[in-house]
Amino acid sequence: MVYRSIRRIIYSVRGWIQQYSERNDLWKWLIFPLVIVLLVTACIVLTDLDYPFRSDEEHFIATIEFFGNNYQPGTALDYPEMTGPLFYYVYALWGKMSGFSPDNLRILNLLLSAVTFILMYVLYGRVLRDLKIVLSGMILLLLNPYYAGLSMHVFTDMSALLFIVLIALAVYLRNPSLLLISTACALLTRQYSVFLVISAAVYFFLLYRVRGRFRTGSFIALLCGVFPILALMLLWKGAAPPSGILRWVIDDGSVYRLRYIYIYIIFMTISLLPVLIYAYRTLLKNGLNILAGFLLSLTYFFLPVRSSFVTLEQTGRTTVGLMHGFMRGLLNNSHLEQFFLWIFCWAGFVTLLHMIRTDIKRMGSGECDFGCFLTLSVILFLLIMPFSYQVWEKYLVVVLPFALLRLLMMIGTGRKSS
Repeated sequence: MVYRSIRRIIYSVRGWIQQYSERNDLWKWLIFPLVIVLLVTACIVLTDLDYPFRSDEEHFIATIEFFGNNYQPGTALDYPEMTGPLFYYVYALWGKMSGFSPDNLRILNLLLSAVTFILMYVLYGRVLRDLKIVLSGMILLLLNPYYAGLSMHVFTDMSALLFIVLIALAVYLRNPSLLLISTACALLTRQYSVFLVISAAVYFFLLYRVRGRFRTGSFIALLCGVFPILALMLLWKGAAPPSGILRWVIDDGSVYRLRYIYIYIIFMTISLLPVLIYAYRTLLKNGLNILAGFLLSLTYFFLPVRSSFVTLEQTGRTTVGLMHGFMRGLLNNSHLEQFFLWIFCWAGFVTLLHMIRTDIKRMGSGECDFGCFLTLSVILFLLIMPFSYQVWEKYLVVVLPFALLRLLMMIGTGRKSS
């Protein structure tokens, strides 16, 4: 099964190469991967990756060493982290071969990040088939400071994103074997990857309802991919290892934190602002979306942006990340801060409603394409993340590529129709 999966990917990439080589512009499509390889090489050579720890990096490396010293299946049953064990096993194996120093582990992190960006580029190329739009999207993502920071330090986020992008590729390529492997690996790396797994399941159901086709193999692959993390959760008797819950979780009395939806909508909007400005005519075409977005955004004042209870108790920080901290320092006025956050909230709701209405109209006319899956991924992310005890801007890195790709698809469609 794994062999067939790899063979299908190779054939798919070969077909993609043949298609673009026929247009005599293959070399243009190879520029971005080459630039990524050069950037990674330059980072390793020029910095030696020898710089101070950043945020959670120190305890992640300590846990990797713990797995390296206890490299056996039983180690996954209890360790002092909230995330799945696959990340620690992979990095521990690398550490056993090259050493557990931060610079050695950062090399692996950079390499995995490079692979992630290249796979993302392949996904964008397959879907959009317009080099200018693809490069615009990739440059916007690379300019986001979180992607650079999470690539150059040992965090779990880029590893999770690697498998999440593979899930999206598997859905697009209709490859059940790849879907099974990527689903299992994504969930065993970061449990919140379930948002994309559920998105894929709902997408398959909608395909059946709209087109009368049910992807049985893909749906079974999704179900089988969920089993490993479910088995671990049964052994943990919870969503994370007992030691991790004891170390990191402080009960704030809530199961579902509605405020987090507003936080992620606001900072997703800020991250995508250049594209939203470019596509403002399309997004503001429907007055009903603007009015509905305005009314929804008014509820923000009941649930304004603030850091999680855990962050406040453990660090005393009152911001939710770099963008929030920058805005607070720039405006230096709480009323102005709340006003601008509300404006971005309004813009975010308008954008989200436009995406939803576009897909509903397409389904009404018998169409249900990959864009519907991307919209679902954004919605499910917003609905699932409030179950988390923690909220940070950086968690958006796993959904921003899909929100951006959906917007770029709309821009591409608009250009073709005009």
